[in-house]
Amino acid sequence: MKIINSVLIFSFIIAVSACKQAGKPSADAAAKTDSSKTIIAQVADTANTAEVFNTYIGLKNQFIKSSVTGIKSTAALLEDKLAGIKGCTETATLAHQIATSTDIKAQRSAFIILSKDVITLIKGAKFKTAPIYVDYCPMADEGKGAYWLSVNKAIENPYFPEHMKECGQVKEQIN
Repeated sequence: MKIINSVLIFSFIIAVSACKQAGKPSADAAAKTDSSKTIIAQVADTANTAEVFNTYIGLKNQFIKSSVTGIKSTAALLEDKLAGIKGCTETATLAHQIATSTDIKAQRSAFIILSKDVITLIKGAKFKTAPIYVDYCPMADEGKGAYWLSVNKAIENPYFPEHMKECGQVKEQIN
């Protein structure tokens, strides 16, 4: 019985100590938070962001034309532009997937994710342009919906350009 009580008391002391440590933010955690903010700020101020945006719009336009060759070459350019921005490695990888694929359905699937990343990048950018529209199609991505950027208020859907080119709506205006 004494052994069981000793084990219970010892377990209780360890549990209390662990809870107290978990509640205190460490200096390392604070440093990581600060460095995350720095990286985001560097990405937002990068001069390359305007080039990424322009190349992205070119890629979106190639999707509207359903030109696999145009999509591949523009995605390769976008990959190069994204590679020049800190924190955009995964997005550059998506552009690479689009550039190396010959299946337009797979390219469009990757474009859905790439668009989310580029929208986030553009929203954090500090460059001035004419209005940029965040468009949304509820039918894209097998009914889950998908976003894209446009410089025109009129909808031109890159996910369904052959059958539902006007499907979608402007969800937000940036700048």
